[in-house]
Amino acid sequence: MAKAGDLDDAVREFVDYLLFVEEAPLGAPVRGTSGFAREFSARGPRDSAGRSLRELDLTRRLMKYPCSYMIYSEAFDGMPEAAKAAVYRRMWQVLSGDRSSGRLTAQDRNAVIGILRETKAGLPDYWGK
Repeated sequence: MAKAGDLDDAVREFVDYLLFVEEAPLGAPVRGTSGFAREFSARGPRDSAGRSLRELDLTRRLMKYPCSYMIYSEAFDGMPEAAKAAVYRRMWQVLSGDRSSGRLTAQDRNAVIGILRETKAGLPDYWGK
């Protein structure tokens, strides 16, 4: 049987990956010619400011906004409610600045909060939708 500390560690690690907390910066811009970046970015839901978690940066980091678009997946939505609640709690702690957020700037955190508030159904009330 898993201990509470094990669950906390797993949630922390999952959220850190989800929010790219320790993402290494790109050494050089990434360029391509296939149109993939444009097509990939066009697939995501957008907030009222036109922002999407599927926007690529490709100059200083991979994604423009540091939160995985996989948060919209059936796999994420299908997590047991207790696990999802723990993940949302930890995400809020990181994004609101209550917990360490690695390389995430205040601007990054605010952008992700704003995008998720408008595009992610089922956020807990404390997210202030």
